[in-house]
Amino acid sequence: MYNKFFGLAEAPFNITPDSRFLFLSRRHREALGALVYGIRERKGFILLTGEIGSGKTTVCRALVQELRADNTRLAVILNPGLNEIEMLKAINDEYGIPSYYDTKKGLVDALNQFLIQQHRNNTNVVLIIDESQNLEPALLEQIRMLSNLETEDTKLIQIVLMGQPELNDTLALSQLEQLNQRITVRYHIGPLTEEEMQAYIRHRLFVARAKIDVELTPGAVRMAYAATRGIPRRINVLMDRALLASYVEGSYTLDERIMAKAVQEIAGELPQQQKKEKTDPVKSFISSIFTMRTAIGAAAIIATLALVSVAVNIGIRLANVKAERMSLDVERREVAAAGTSDSDLADDDTTTGAEGAAPGDDDSSTTAPPKAAATPAPDYNEIRKNNPNWKYEKNAPLVRVNNPRTVFRAAQLSLLKTWGIAVDLSEMSKLGEDTITQGEFKSDKVRIQTLPISGDYYDASRFNVPLIVRLSNPSEGQSEHVVLLQTQGETATVGDPQWGVKVYETEDLKKQWGGAQTLFVDVYQLSTLKKGDRNDRVRAMQQFLKEFLADRSEDDKDSKLEVNGLFDVSTTDAIRQFQAYYELPDTGQLDNMTLMLLNSRMMRNGPRLRNVEVN
Repeated sequence: MYNKFFGLAEAPFNITPDSRFLFLSRRHREALGALVYGIRERKGFILLTGEIGSGKTTVCRALVQELRADNTRLAVILNPGLNEIEMLKAINDEYGIPSYYDTKKGLVDALNQFLIQQHRNNTNVVLIIDESQNLEPALLEQIRMLSNLETEDTKLIQIVLMGQPELNDTLALSQLEQLNQRITVRYHIGPLTEEEMQAYIRHRLFVARAKIDVELTPGAVRMAYAATRGIPRRINVLMDRALLASYVEGSYTLDERIMAKAVQEIAGELPQQQKKEKTDPVKSFISSIFTMRTAIGAAAIIATLALVSVAVNIGIRLANVKAERMSLDVERREVAAAGTSDSDLADDDTTTGAEGAAPGDDDSSTTAPPKAAATPAPDYNEIRKNNPNWKYEKNAPLVRVNNPRTVFRAAQLSLLKTWGIAVDLSEMSKLGEDTITQGEFKSDKVRIQTLPISGDYYDASRFNVPLIVRLSNPSEGQSEHVVLLQTQGETATVGDPQWGVKVYETEDLKKQWGGAQTLFVDVYQLSTLKKGDRNDRVRAMQQFLKEFLADRSEDDKDSKLEVNGLFDVSTTDAIRQFQAYYELPDTGQLDNMTLMLLNSRMMRNGPRLRNVEVN
């Protein structure tokens, strides 16, 4: 019903386990990684548990997709409510083994012959049983017996048990001690954090190709998390109802009032333990939200103009980079506190008064939540008349502004976010508009500069990093500079600092392409390296290059590169191969474009347009 209103190609919050919508939170990444590791290393029994609706079955679907490229035969049992004979027949049917027998011995013998043949073909055989908490102890013991089908040095079948936490209680029974001891890989999927929940919602809207930037107010986010406790299925149910309520209201913003209505409507659909203590949880939650002190501090843009030559000190906060030698998956830098919170400047709904106090600072205030917009389309001319306020949200992809003059700067700050760099906007608010729009970045901690990207859409997107794109003929409701955030097939997700995130057809974006540039952030300080240097930064770069080239090399080109921390001839050769992969001049020199790509690729969660490389 609301798909057309929000510009959605499909419903984003269905409760069916569609792997296309899989959001890899830290817990889900670890769960998928544990499963893949256990299977590829042939560990035998693997256990995955999680609460109802935590995403176990979706992870299972993603696992199936992950293993398709491997030499693997998969059997997935989704209905474990079977007896021992029926289970064996179901397993054999999944592998395409004819069931000529009605006895356990005959069925197991046929399975064993199949497994031996697959082992000769170097094929890994995997059995996945979902909802395993419903299995009787006798049936679990029968499954354990299948693990006895092995050679002297390897398991012929890898068995993954997936179920709710009570499965652990069943496995703790004395008669299942042998099975419990054989489980070598275990993982429990916990709920999402509040930050992950926001990213989860954005992710599903992106996959559904939303053309409208659906905004959730901070109060609505807190309310949604309190109602769902971070369980994905509950989030889907709530957000589906919230989007419907927002559609009825004619608003693109989900505020506290709309979210409260959605929570109340699904109260009967959420688990009863969430409704034990309060007779009216929605009213109690709303009351607590609006009697809290909010301390959103909003700084007005100072009219005094600073010298244009003065660099813009944006209060960059960077974390310590940790290069892991074995995997060279480098953690994003944690941000050291350098100023105010992430919501340093307020949007129009939280404009400060004369004393700088945001609405709600008075303890006695009982102001109701702001009403949703009465019409679905924003009034562009009216928005341009507003003060040039900035809006910075930690988990949102864009830094938002109301003033067209500050769009380019907001686009640059948005790119910094993709590099994992937080910004203290309270410093910028003191500089004056001319300095904000014309000054240069300045930071004592990290080197930042703008890099022009030549060519058309395909030339620029091959580097697989977010870009600032200049639109040649921006229409009403478009800024001249936008941020290319993500590409997927024939669509591109574009962030406009004034008007929000929209999904474009690639062909439409190509027609408006007026050039692109990106930010170069030297996170690992590679620009200071010289031939002959020996240090940990060289070692980290070597480790990355060795693994990068090994994954893409058809022969043994990278074998000469030794990870010894010395910037030697073999390191220069590896840099040349890296440059050749991205169709750069293969000089072996650490020029700015090479440095940008090295930095972005060495970060585990570094800036990306897409999850896979396309050469």
